[in-house]
Amino acid sequence: MYHMSDARELLLTGLAKRKREMPELIRVDKYMRGVQDMPYMPKKAEAEFRTLVARSLENWLPLIVGVVAQNLRVEGYRSADNPDDVAPWGYWDANQMDSRQNAVHRSALTFGVGYVAALPGDNGPAIRPMSPLSVTGMSEELDAEWLDAAIRFLGNVKGENGAKLERWEVWDAETVSEILVPEGEYERADKWRVVREDYHGASRCPVVPFRNRWADAPDTRPHELGEVSPLIPIQDRLNETTLNMKIAESYSAFRQRWASGIAIPRDPKTGLPIETFRAAVDRMWMVENKDVKFGEFGQTDLSGYLSSREAAIKSMSAIAQVPPHYLLGGMVNISADALTAAESGLARKVHERQTMFGEAWEQVLRLAAEIDGKSASVEDTSARIIWHDAEARSLSQTVDALGKLSQMLGVPAEALWERVPGVTSFDVAAWRTAKESKATVDLVAQLMTGQHTSDNVPDDEGAPVGGE
Repeated sequence: MYHMSDARELLLTGLAKRKREMPELIRVDKYMRGVQDMPYMPKKAEAEFRTLVARSLENWLPLIVGVVAQNLRVEGYRSADNPDDVAPWGYWDANQMDSRQNAVHRSALTFGVGYVAALPGDNGPAIRPMSPLSVTGMSEELDAEWLDAAIRFLGNVKGENGAKLERWEVWDAETVSEILVPEGEYERADKWRVVREDYHGASRCPVVPFRNRWADAPDTRPHELGEVSPLIPIQDRLNETTLNMKIAESYSAFRQRWASGIAIPRDPKTGLPIETFRAAVDRMWMVENKDVKFGEFGQTDLSGYLSSREAAIKSMSAIAQVPPHYLLGGMVNISADALTAAESGLARKVHERQTMFGEAWEQVLRLAAEIDGKSASVEDTSARIIWHDAEARSLSQTVDALGKLSQMLGVPAEALWERVPGVTSFDVAAWRTAKESKATVDLVAQLMTGQHTSDNVPDDEGAPVGGE
């Protein structure tokens, strides 16, 4: 058991780790929100140029994360020998995780890690998604399945003398402690005050990390394992190319005319040049001097900038394993097979993330069962998370393939219902109930019409009446 002094030591260790990780996590968060490094701008740039710089920022990073996150949706928690969701799935429904799971997946994809805590609640176990911007997990081993401890920033409060205090929560193997820390006093544990210590009811730290990828080096920081950090240089390059294109559009994308050998008259009152030539469809320019010459400068060709932007977007697409048509469009009237081939890389990536996140969700549900005192559910390691099938396939092809599985290989049709695109566990349960009700109605109808012979009616021992 960790005592109060141990909680302070854990917080001290967690704050040191957090100090190393937070700068890059904050940078990733800013880029996701569109607060990005500006392209190069001269110190004496005019307001017009600064406006072009602000308009050149195009945030592609949320789209990259969103494409993968939208393909990740948990639909059930079942054992191999049971077509229905097992008992811990009730905790999922009770905590509205159908809508909250997306925040966990996006956090893990964006920052490289996300966190979910399971703790006692007023109406059973409470499952709470938490962001790595407020939580730092700690484990002595690089490949540890469970965290040894975790710290969480809860916000600021004012002390008795008006001083600003920071609220920190420390999770260990037995307790959840709350510690008040004077703002900025991160190295003076003797000034910290433990104000709460509760037992959480689990046999280990009840905070589960959702890793986007496993680290392969001791000094690996979370952001290096996320989807956003490797794409930031390409995002900066896109912003610079867009700025150059905007400058070309504003200053040289239109044809400018010139004239030589002509004197421009001036207004006698103001002394300003008088514009003598106005372009219009019903106007003609005329001069008396035969030596006057007119000409025009050619407009800047923007195709090079557009090609450069497209190349950068394709690089981002390749690194992120997101099909280019998700970013560039341009695919119309294509067959289902062609679409499946185009999205094969994304499908493999989604399956990998389902494997990573699925194990973490199983840990969360087993922790919730342990907190609720359901030992049988804790020991049931055969139960698995069921994911929504989001691959690009036509409904007719899928149903045809499932029909062949049932007819040619003898797979029960009921076992294939959940593989139909768009069908949820609630649909499957409703279909099963409807089928059982129909079978009962048919049996009653046969008995009433005499079509059901007595040979088929079981006796009390379970054998057909009149059997040998």
